[in-house]
Amino acid sequence: MKKLLSLLLCLSLGLCLAACGGNDNQDPAAGGKDEVVGTVNDKEVINVGFVQLVDMADAQEMYTSFMETIANAGLGEKILVDFQSAAGDAGTMSTIIQGFVDNDYDLIVPMLTPPAQAAANICGGEIPIIFMSVVDPVYSKIMPDLNTVDPALLATGTSNTIPADLIIETANAITPVPEGKKICIMYNTSQNNAQCTMEAAADYCDGKGYAYDTMGYADITDAVTQAQGLEAADYGYVYVALDSVIASNFNQLGQTLAEKGIPVYGAADSMTMGGAFCSYGVDYETVGKMTADMVIEWYNGKALEEMPCQQYADFTLVVNSDVQQQLNIELPADYAAQATYVTTK
Repeated sequence: MKKLLSLLLCLSLGLCLAACGGNDNQDPAAGGKDEVVGTVNDKEVINVGFVQLVDMADAQEMYTSFMETIANAGLGEKILVDFQSAAGDAGTMSTIIQGFVDNDYDLIVPMLTPPAQAAANICGGEIPIIFMSVVDPVYSKIMPDLNTVDPALLATGTSNTIPADLIIETANAITPVPEGKKICIMYNTSQNNAQCTMEAAADYCDGKGYAYDTMGYADITDAVTQAQGLEAADYGYVYVALDSVIASNFNQLGQTLAEKGIPVYGAADSMTMGGAFCSYGVDYETVGKMTADMVIEWYNGKALEEMPCQQYADFTLVVNSDVQQQLNIELPADYAAQATYVTTK
């Protein structure tokens, strides 16, 4: 009998040690089914793997604010952040995340949708994830809904989606589409967040009865090539769905469409700074702080499954005054009063 009890004890201990993150607890009321472990931090010092896909101003603002928030909380020596940039390369991004797993990091913070998806797929619940600035974590299958953490993925975080209907309605108010013309919705076919925002825009146009075409592109070169085939006689304006790669290199596309006399509305304010006419902007410092606050909560012992996705909602109208002048667009008084003006960088 003693040998049997010893064997059972060893088996139980082995299962606990094999569980994700090395942390933790099994609920005896789970009916024989293992509860996900690793959702509560019990360490004084934690190692956090931070992965960024692309280098751009918005990303830098979010990361800087993230780090400042942790430092201001007096946790700079307790929450140790290993920042890694993939410089736009998806393969490098996956390698970075796998390195975090191999080195038994306590938490992963992926910035933007592609790194968050990759982290969820690679970690598979082994390491908790608090993502930053994901467009739609439900559409991307990172969370089952915005209030629920999937126990198989252990992921939650922040989202700063700019609603497509807000941009489309703004575009229709500032540059109404004449009879016989359409809206063109451009999107990156290889990015989930672009597909998501394209579908949201298309669904909204369908519901309102707006005529539109969708145009997929593979990369910035393909986007410019396709834009060169558009004519102002056919389209009232172009809406470019959210795409972190093109957002950081928008100048060519913006210039091409401006030269054709076609206004461009972007799904991110970085597109407007790159030559789109108009978009809504996000305070990226706030998004960085929101994400850091979630990390601090988790560090202090709050269970991940008690942390719903935090959504940013205080959007600001952003207008490129260079493009506005080039296209001779006059803003209605109510939009002019609320607009923040930028120039092409």
